[in-house]
Amino acid sequence: MPAKREKTVSYRRAEWLAEAAGLTLEKCVRDANNALKTVRDRTIGRGGQDTCIAKAEDQKKGGGGLFLHVTSDTPGESASVVPKAAPGAAAMDLKTERPPPDGEWLDGDAFLYINGDHVCLCSTGLREGALGYFLQELFKKAHLRQDSIRFALMKAADISKIKLLHSQGVSELEVRATLYKATAQYQARKAHVTGALGLIGKYVKNFLNKPHDVTPDGLRVTLTLKTDKRFGHKALAVGSKQIETMAADVVNNSEEEDEYVILTKTGQKISQREIFMRSKVLIDAKGKTVDRDKAWRELFHFFSVLKASGAVEQ
Repeated sequence: MPAKREKTVSYRRAEWLAEAAGLTLEKCVRDANNALKTVRDRTIGRGGQDTCIAKAEDQKKGGGGLFLHVTSDTPGESASVVPKAAPGAAAMDLKTERPPPDGEWLDGDAFLYINGDHVCLCSTGLREGALGYFLQELFKKAHLRQDSIRFALMKAADISKIKLLHSQGVSELEVRATLYKATAQYQARKAHVTGALGLIGKYVKNFLNKPHDVTPDGLRVTLTLKTDKRFGHKALAVGSKQIETMAADVVNNSEEEDEYVILTKTGQKISQREIFMRSKVLIDAKGKTVDRDKAWRELFHFFSVLKASGAVEQ
């Protein structure tokens, strides 16, 4: 049975400048592949390193989209080899191994599923910035529209946090903030508390039955709330709903200095400033990388789950 390797699959969205009307990343990649017929044509060199589309394949199930396998290597570069230590050896020297006559050593690679401007990716040793640069240079080489390079791969900061947490549910809520006596007294005089800590304080004081309890000195609070699975499905459902309600209140009432992390039931993280849409998966190892077809399947499954939950919109 092949060894498994834990990998991270993540979501990005291609964001275009205003003048790049009528373009999607998927369309640009397809047009570039049609213009550049061979792997050699689809190779971009930079700093002695070659990056290419090793394989592109249509997603054949419903929903469309395009799979890519992008690889990177340094032509002629040797690999470092750790020799077997002799019995009783106190030290050893590394060796180098030249690449085979018909190939190069892999520096890194990335697997992508692209659907419109949605991008799900899983990479090994190939950075996201290098991947964006490669695609832009590929579009130039294919002589696409000049504005086809006017994009950036962005995190999902524009997705509604409230919509995401309600669609996926909340498994954990963590809030970090500082409360001072003067702030507490000011909040107490107002009809409506503000800020994540003020909101959570309202819940905690209710639990403790101490509605007017304050600390005279500055208090740094880190509060983590999660459901307790020991009390059965009915209690778990009630607890999950309470945490979801509190998480929505935190998002709606948070202020600039507040810090919070909301973990949804599908593993996505929502913070004060951005949404981290990613997941850990186990994929069959294949040398330094992982099995291509199984990585593609995991990417498509990841996108399908996000789409079904309403986390991504067409």
